[in-house]
Amino acid sequence: MAIVSQIMSIVDSIAPAYLRFEDDKIGLQVGSPDAAINKVLVTLELTKEVINEAQDKGVQLILSHHPLIFQSLDRVLADDHVGGLVTSLIKSDISLLTAHTNLDRARGGTSDVLARTLDLQDIEVMLPARDIQMFKLVVFAPKDNVDEMISALGNAGGGVIGDYSHCTFRTEGTGTFFPMTGTRPYLGNIGELNQVGEYRLEILVAPDRIERVTKKMLDVHPYEEVAYDIYEVKNPPAGAGFGRIGNMKKPLKLRDCVERWSERLGSELRVSGDWEMIISRVAVCGGSGGELIGAANATGADVFVTGDVKYHTAHAARAMGLALIDAGHAETERLIVPEIARKLQDRIFESGLKVDVLASDIDTNPWNKG
Repeated sequence: MAIVSQIMSIVDSIAPAYLRFEDDKIGLQVGSPDAAINKVLVTLELTKEVINEAQDKGVQLILSHHPLIFQSLDRVLADDHVGGLVTSLIKSDISLLTAHTNLDRARGGTSDVLARTLDLQDIEVMLPARDIQMFKLVVFAPKDNVDEMISALGNAGGGVIGDYSHCTFRTEGTGTFFPMTGTRPYLGNIGELNQVGEYRLEILVAPDRIERVTKKMLDVHPYEEVAYDIYEVKNPPAGAGFGRIGNMKKPLKLRDCVERWSERLGSELRVSGDWEMIISRVAVCGGSGGELIGAANATGADVFVTGDVKYHTAHAARAMGLALIDAGHAETERLIVPEIARKLQDRIFESGLKVDVLASDIDTNPWNKG
């Protein structure tokens, strides 16, 4: 058993909220953070059928990739689409949590899974999240206290780089200070110029955690007056951004790629490009990525695989010499559902909570197959 807020924290460790794009609606959309749960259902989209599935399986929390509420609601009416779903959730005592563009841009997110499904290698971020500025916290501390501080700052959420936590760097040096009358120095003598062996400790901190980590640093630091600096860091979070770019294990003709990938994705692909062109480098973006053809072309891709491609976008790609494959919005994103269910279940177990995570069996794609 757990409560919703505990699962929210674990989801945030997989798809940090600060990675969301602009004013995307993510997080808890229906329910209470204090609600008790023992089952989570992961889905691409919230529909009435998914709610029925959750009811049948005794689920108290649904994690959906696509938000139900994109815009502020003036009212909740049971006889319209969004209001009806909100009403059904409330009546069923089921909470709704969403992870959208934060999951799209996260390391191991939708485009990473798509790239692996297409059997790409040497996978990198296509469009790094340069709009997100990280912070570097630098603090000067006595040698005997540094290990304790690293542990405390890491436990507070600092020092996360990719799949590694508690990442720091220390530089040895000498600190000087002159304690005046009325001070209570942790080291040294009042009324004297003291020299103390210290470390300069550096740790990278995400924007949504900088206040918490700084407060923890001040709480555990032994000095009466703490010397520290906070810098903005321009480089984006490691492995975060829209889309991925990778290489084929063996170059193939576009025709052969389409045949193979159609089977992998379970989708009929719309294709723009020369069937005989050789494909070595592939860009992908799960969901609706047509606006990223320029980024895909700039990375040297031979073909760009995404969904929801518009007519004029396909013409622009042809003019660039970039082959384009529209594999469908749902088809390029639904791969994330079992992956996130598995990852969430693993981290729940690691945390010691007893909550089961299920992947939805409902196909939420609104388009009929012809």
